[in-house]
Amino acid sequence: MKTKNSWLILFLAALMVACGNKYQGSATTVINEDGTCSRELSFQLDSAQLVSGVFNADESMFRWDKGWQLSWGIKGNSLRHAFPVKLKAYQTLSEQCRKAGRSATDTIVVYAKSNFASVEDMAKATTFNIGSLRITPRITYTCSRGLFSTTYRYEEVYPQQHIKFPIPISKYFTKDEIGFWLSAKNNLVNGLNGIEIDDITQRLKNKYTQWVVANDFEMIYQTILKNYSLIATKAIDKEQFVALHDSLLKEYTKEADPMALYSDRAKWFRKFFHSDVYSEILNNDSLMKDVTKTESDFLALSMFNIDYKLIFLNTDYPPSLCKLTGNRLMAKDVGISFCVIQKHTWAFALIGFVLVVLLVLLVIKRKKR
Repeated sequence: MKTKNSWLILFLAALMVACGNKYQGSATTVINEDGTCSRELSFQLDSAQLVSGVFNADESMFRWDKGWQLSWGIKGNSLRHAFPVKLKAYQTLSEQCRKAGRSATDTIVVYAKSNFASVEDMAKATTFNIGSLRITPRITYTCSRGLFSTTYRYEEVYPQQHIKFPIPISKYFTKDEIGFWLSAKNNLVNGLNGIEIDDITQRLKNKYTQWVVANDFEMIYQTILKNYSLIATKAIDKEQFVALHDSLLKEYTKEADPMALYSDRAKWFRKFFHSDVYSEILNNDSLMKDVTKTESDFLALSMFNIDYKLIFLNTDYPPSLCKLTGNRLMAKDVGISFCVIQKHTWAFALIGFVLVVLLVLLVIKRKKR
């Protein structure tokens, strides 16, 4: 099972490299006391978009309009330049990166910044394109003023994303394991040492891989079953195929080389049944489009990773730092919030002054008696 575990990690890593890390970036949100706000997002683009400034919606995780001001810079450097990247500058940077063993697209960061009159406007303008998924937050901001204090509340919620896997993760994970593995709830590792924690994470990695491979099989199996009438020469009839479900699943998940399995499922079925009849379905892009879409969305969501910073101006409230990731969104809504209570020192001073005046008047009145 360790082989499968490594396969899954390497497979996701390879996809991230192939996609140019387009599902990774950062977001910095600044909230002002009056409810106005600003947001800056950073992300990466391919060379064609960097130089031309013409955006390909399929190659960017962020959808923006003309209200966003774009600039670019070098990763780790605060200096910004006008976007798009000039061709000569890109060529020079590419050569420097090549000599350093890096790529220019991984070195150049694009920044999109915009100011908003309200948090509702900011929410409408923030949409992440993750595979075929569209993720837009719900944002609320309230200000409650009292005599002695003013309370500011901000909440930004990114809705849970439901991948249409036929087998729920709850079949392989307990509720506590889901919370730990996907949502960073540490109740499983409290009081454990590093070796014991590693044992838990290795076990959960194995179960996670089992869950992914089982869903891959189940979607393929259901696609074959749905289109069984299209098979001209059947290795077995449909009833026998249905009866073999559990045996097929068991053998499929025991495959020693899941990477090869994923890239050529027809070969596995051909080997198992000693017949090529199922290739008519498994190699048909049209019939397999739902499987491809679901797994593409899952992989894209698995790669989604935003370093989020929330700043509330004119207070001593420290910036709120958190992770907005696809794995967290698979488990539940992800909320980012703050509550700031500002004390009105003038109100306390006024009350104190009034009390002192009353006390003085009371003393004067008693002396007159």
